[in-house]
Amino acid sequence: MTYPTEPVYPIDYVDSESALNILVERMDSLDTVFLDLEADSMHHYFAKVCLIQILVGDRCYLVDPLSGLSLSGFLEKLSRKTLVLHGADYDLRMLYQANGFRPYKVYDTMLAAQLLGKPGFGLAALVQSYFGVALRKDQQKADWSMRPLPEQMLHYGAQDTFFLPGLFQTLTQELREKNRLEWHEECCDELVKATARSKEIDLENMWRIDGSARLSPRQLAALQYLWKFRDQAARDLDLPSYRILPSDVLMRFSLAVPPEGDPTLLPTLPSRLSQDLKDGFWTAYEDALDSPPESWPQPLKPVKKTAPSPNANLLSHLKAVRDDIAGKLAIDPSLLATKSTLTSVALTGCHSRQKMVAAARWMKWQENLLLEAWLKPQDRKAEPKS
Repeated sequence: MTYPTEPVYPIDYVDSESALNILVERMDSLDTVFLDLEADSMHHYFAKVCLIQILVGDRCYLVDPLSGLSLSGFLEKLSRKTLVLHGADYDLRMLYQANGFRPYKVYDTMLAAQLLGKPGFGLAALVQSYFGVALRKDQQKADWSMRPLPEQMLHYGAQDTFFLPGLFQTLTQELREKNRLEWHEECCDELVKATARSKEIDLENMWRIDGSARLSPRQLAALQYLWKFRDQAARDLDLPSYRILPSDVLMRFSLAVPPEGDPTLLPTLPSRLSQDLKDGFWTAYEDALDSPPESWPQPLKPVKKTAPSPNANLLSHLKAVRDDIAGKLAIDPSLLATKSTLTSVALTGCHSRQKMVAAARWMKWQENLLLEAWLKPQDRKAEPKS
């Protein structure tokens, strides 16, 4: 089959209730739909889903979440389908955060490629490898919140979904031939669970950016004032913080603060900043310099590692066994066990299956490959398998 560089199926832009109803009706007869989405986190402080691309049968529907449509019925119908995506983690997190969306089942083509040991598992690499087509990436950093969307962006949005059915079919067949289909199903199920978990954010110390550990208390005060000014400006203008001022600029001004008095040599602000932003920045900086010492934040105390260290020889042995198995399977060793998993299992001493399983929190396919191989030889018959 020859794949053109542009979609050959019709594209329907869905920004009305009648168009959305047609899409929902078409989804009724299908168990599997092919999905992609575009967001605007590179252009706005408050990131949002800007376009949902759904390939249903022979048509690509571009659903506009910014049109004011109620998507509850559509998303409820979508949640009962098997969704085929590439690199589903970000898309599912965005849908969950924006709409509380939880899918029934997901098939991630990137995970499939990784489990097959593909050296290039990005969508562009896979499409080039399987179909000989170089995907366009000229709109990758575009602002998808703009309206109306230009014609070339609509076709770009539909582009990726066009190749998902072929990848889905081919990768599934290869997984089946290698007896790794169940591995993939487990990985996708874990992915769905993970994307619904909220990541913990230390709101009190968000301003402590990379490199701030070397700052003195007065310099930390400057950084804190400047970071809070930047964050509020970013919120007010709905722009990513780095678009207001990059973090390295905040660090340069913080490092210029002396133990007492005013800085003798100051960095310069970017000329692109508006006068209001420049004035706000200097006000925050001066307020920090004038702040009393008792209000200055203190460097964080190093976290004392109280957890025991695993036996170095045992840890090295587990890594060697993992790497050997991964090499024979031609997959990345971290897919079998991460560094933290290696450490957790090594701390058990590898004498007890139950303790090792509890420490590793493996998926079943990982356990089947590693448990017996990691269990110490003298203990393999001493304890019944779980």
